Amino acid sequence: MSHEISLEQVQSWSLFVERETSRFPELLAETHWQTAYAPGELIQRIRADLVASDSLAKLNQRLRYHRRAEMVRIAIRDLKGLAEVEETLQDLSDLADALVSGALDWHYHVLTQRYGTPIGQESGEPQKLIVLGMGKLGGQELNFSSDIDLIFVYPEKGQTEGADRGIPNDQFFIRLGQALNKSLTEFSPDGTVYRVDMRLRPFGQSGPLAVSFAEMETYYQVHGRAWERYALVKARIIAGDHEKGQELFEILRPFVYRKYVDFSAIEALRDLKTMINVEVQKKDMHRNIKLGPGGIREIEFIVQAFQLVHGGREKPLQGRRLMPMLSVLMERHYIDETTQQRLLEAYIFLRRAENRLQEWSDQQTHDLPTEARQQQALAESMGFDDYTAFKAALDVHLAFVQSEFDQVFADEAQDAVTDKTLKEVCLSDEIVSAGLQSLALEQPDEVADKINKFMASRAYTHASAEAVERFKAVLPLVLTELSQVDNQTLALERSLSVLASVMNRSVYLVLLKENLQAIKHLLQLCALSAWMAEVLVKYPALLDQLLDESILYEPLDLIGLKQEASAILAETFDDDEAFMNQIRQWKHAQVFRVAAADITGHLPIMKVSDYLTWIAEAVLEATTEYAWQFMQKRSGLPGGYDPQAGMPFLIIGYGKLGGIELGYGSDLDIVFLYDELNPSAMSDGPKALENNLYFMRLTQKVISLLTTFMPTGVLYEVDTRLRPNGASGMIVTDLAAFEAYEKNKAWIWEHQALVRTRAIVGSEQAQTHFYDFKKAFITQPRSVDDLKGEVVSMRHKMRASLDKTSAERFDLKQGAGGIVDIEFMVQYLVLGFAHQYESLTDWSDNIRLLETIKSVGLLDAERADQLIDAYRVYRNRYHRLALQNEKALVSTEEFIEEREVVSAAWQALMEPK
Repeated sequence: MSHEISLEQVQSWSLFVERETSRFPELLAETHWQTAYAPGELIQRIRADLVASDSLAKLNQRLRYHRRAEMVRIAIRDLKGLAEVEETLQDLSDLADALVSGALDWHYHVLTQRYGTPIGQESGEPQKLIVLGMGKLGGQELNFSSDIDLIFVYPEKGQTEGADRGIPNDQFFIRLGQALNKSLTEFSPDGTVYRVDMRLRPFGQSGPLAVSFAEMETYYQVHGRAWERYALVKARIIAGDHEKGQELFEILRPFVYRKYVDFSAIEALRDLKTMINVEVQKKDMHRNIKLGPGGIREIEFIVQAFQLVHGGREKPLQGRRLMPMLSVLMERHYIDETTQQRLLEAYIFLRRAENRLQEWSDQQTHDLPTEARQQQALAESMGFDDYTAFKAALDVHLAFVQSEFDQVFADEAQDAVTDKTLKEVCLSDEIVSAGLQSLALEQPDEVADKINKFMASRAYTHASAEAVERFKAVLPLVLTELSQVDNQTLALERSLSVLASVMNRSVYLVLLKENLQAIKHLLQLCALSAWMAEVLVKYPALLDQLLDESILYEPLDLIGLKQEASAILAETFDDDEAFMNQIRQWKHAQVFRVAAADITGHLPIMKVSDYLTWIAEAVLEATTEYAWQFMQKRSGLPGGYDPQAGMPFLIIGYGKLGGIELGYGSDLDIVFLYDELNPSAMSDGPKALENNLYFMRLTQKVISLLTTFMPTGVLYEVDTRLRPNGASGMIVTDLAAFEAYEKNKAWIWEHQALVRTRAIVGSEQAQTHFYDFKKAFITQPRSVDDLKGEVVSMRHKMRASLDKTSAERFDLKQGAGGIVDIEFMVQYLVLGFAHQYESLTDWSDNIRLLETIKSVGLLDAERADQLIDAYRVYRNRYHRLALQNEKALVSTEEFIEEREVVSAAWQALMEPK
């Protein structure tokens, strides 16, 4: 819109501007409307003026003056095209904040002079009222002629300190609220300030005008309804004690944003929209651009549906402002860029039109005009030649919004099952197989039997009526999808075990009912893996991983994993419980995604261990950083530490972690070290510690973060027995002591273990020091015959005590010709010949070590390739058995060729005749 629009044109588009500038010509002065306010300027200026009022009459007169002057200014800037929609909405919201907070401060001062300052009975501190702005005011997106939705809250019960005229705090704040509302709403020759709506407070019009934090918390815990969650998304402190108000939001947040993915919010919003539609029909409001089809409310519902469903798990979704939230939804892949752009364009168009409708005569209307003059004024003010052109553009936006709304709020369950007989069967208390004939199931009798057994189980019979109703809504969807999977009865049995685990948290049943893809993935994964079904039973929150196929089957790489783990650390630092629960939920989700990609063939088997190892690395890095910051806060920095050198604390991965070969459910073999610091030097913090004790506490903190059992389980089991002197040794030592132990005291099997080590956590300098030692130690010359004798002796001892091979079963790991034989041959060759071939110290994983052994000629190419192939085949089966919750034992009829190849290599290399 051109900036050359005249004031006369503006007055023709707004009877309000024409009327007010006729009465008060000074409002047309260019200095009044030509420049935008700096952030906070409007609030500060008006509030200071109001607080300085020397009487109630003066306060009320100044309130109305400022409202009139700013509304004229805002309308002129809007209609002349000097202000974008965002500025107009912000200024309207800031004006409301200024008028309410200024009036509140004035009345609070007057009442405290009369009754004394309210004091909290528990804290003994002065109490102030907190005014919550709700709806568009809360979102700082107030429209031109809006009423304002407020809730009055105060921190504590108690008494005012006035000796003679003291009153209880609740009476004080109710009187304060009444006085504030009277100043805002009372009609005078200068008009009114705002229509104030207090119906969103606890118990609505029948509740007290002001409530304490405790009453607020109790109300939402006991009586809170779904629409009140929706309302609180936008709640904002617009006046009063902002610091205390933050405490209130911490109390209310669990009510608004559930810790799990909560699709019951979709149901609730769908019901709310149905009620609105009934009103629209009843009052013939189809011309209403707020409540009608495709209107402003539908955009708000779309955004807030995502916020309420996912906001408990994703803090960035907990914003109050709609336009920025659309960008967050796009960044988080809940909507695509085209949808974000078109919803934003529609929202801006509709909000601009809403303001132009209300600027016509300063009336709270959302209905399109029927009178020709106003229609033309609306069209021109929106940049169109005539009303027909405006209406055509409006209809395009409304149609797009409605189609998006219908997609988000589509009731898939209603559309997916068209078989009325099946629906009726699923609503009954006993399933008869005859009612399942239309599904073409492999074994309908068994399916019916399993469901009936489930419905006779304690999980079902002790569930709430709501949970049973939700299960019966999900069941026809499960049965319909069941006919599309293999191993139907097994898939159903495992899926029912998952459903049994969520009957007392039936919001997860809503998740499935609202997402047919999730049911499909649940059945498919349960059919393929007992382990995945068991994980879902233990951690039902993982059901939200089934929602998006593109995420489910595409695990994150190491960089992505470390970024996400680091974000959890940043969000939860200094709250052990929050950090431990969130990092556990996240780790379970990442492992679940790897398993889903693995069993469905989306991930090559040799990559599975890489991904599982990367997850462990990201977890160890985040937990160590948490513990490192924790120790700095309590005890400062270690004595003699140079911050430029980076963290001197090392975690060394052994075994599968060191060899990048983690499996599902692997524990972590780790050793803790610290580098280049005097063990007896003192840290520089308030609770100073000697370095050896400092790093012991740090290590204990890391182990606690990893292994403490939480509602979300443990992160990893940790095995630290490979440290110097084993279980009897110090839990952490300095690197110099570790080196001395390895050189002077360690057994040969400990040298073997060192071959598979990697530095997982620690500064670049500390890691370099470790690798320098490792290389120097492994490359020192050894007696090959003595080494071979020790390695073979240890292998025989292990096999005697650990091998579970029998006449029928072969132990993949410990059996003759199995995994450990390959690992011991590799370790022998590295320790025996690294002094000749330094490249043998470059890697810690068996495959690449065997490739190096082949390249330097320690094994001929054919034999090396045979061992590599056998190792891969064994590892593949090892993962598969883990996903079925089975031990690493296979039939002796399997892997005959691989076992012969490995045994022959062992015989030739380790025990030649």
